[in-house]
Amino acid sequence: MKLTKSDSSRVRAFIFDLDGTLVETERLKAKAYAVILGRLTGANAPDRRAIELYERNVGATDEMICRKILYEFGIENALPTSDSEPWRVLHEIRMDEYRENFGTAENLLADSYANNISLLKSAKAQGYRVAVATSSFTDEAERVLGILGVPEYLDVVVGRDQISKPKPDPEIYLETLKRLDCAANEAIVIEDSPTGVKAANAAGTRWICVSTPFSRPAIDGSSWIDRNWVVHNPDKLGEVVNRRSQ
Repeated sequence: MKLTKSDSSRVRAFIFDLDGTLVETERLKAKAYAVILGRLTGANAPDRRAIELYERNVGATDEMICRKILYEFGIENALPTSDSEPWRVLHEIRMDEYRENFGTAENLLADSYANNISLLKSAKAQGYRVAVATSSFTDEAERVLGILGVPEYLDVVVGRDQISKPKPDPEIYLETLKRLDCAANEAIVIEDSPTGVKAANAAGTRWICVSTPFSRPAIDGSSWIDRNWVVHNPDKLGEVVNRRSQ
């Protein structure tokens, strides 16, 4: 993907979200939650309600999703006994299910977003600073990025465990900008959800929201998002990036 640099452009960096942006882990995670919810309620079949909850909260952290599931479905007493907080217990169970049956290398490669990964690689090749800022924990983010084959293109990776306030708070983007030694107006954030766009907006960066079949309902339902910077057709990404860079 060729990026157009103009003399007036001050863009020096691209910051990418991970889940739903570089790879469709959102859908895979939702399926894992459905399996676990069905197991804990005794249905012994995936519970679609977990997927619907995840769709409504796309872009939220694992902690937020786990707390909402515990609250909405009242399954805390079905969890194994532990000294850990209930949401952490549920998260560990879900992660085991996800890594074994959903977030496999085969599935991640099949569900990656080629256009967004191409943009990431092209940005690095053309001299931009490149980072990933994700609501996933760093160890899981690095596992996924390794499977996608992109670590060598990244200057910085910031995960949920490296900051105190998750998206939509701007902290993760402010921290990433600091590590990139880049001003907010010198960076373009590539996101896939209203939650991520709110964080980028609050950090003062430029942003582009790339929709997916999973995140599009939430995007379409967010009337405050400037449609000039929403990409529904992946083939239009380069064109929008070049307009955003001016």
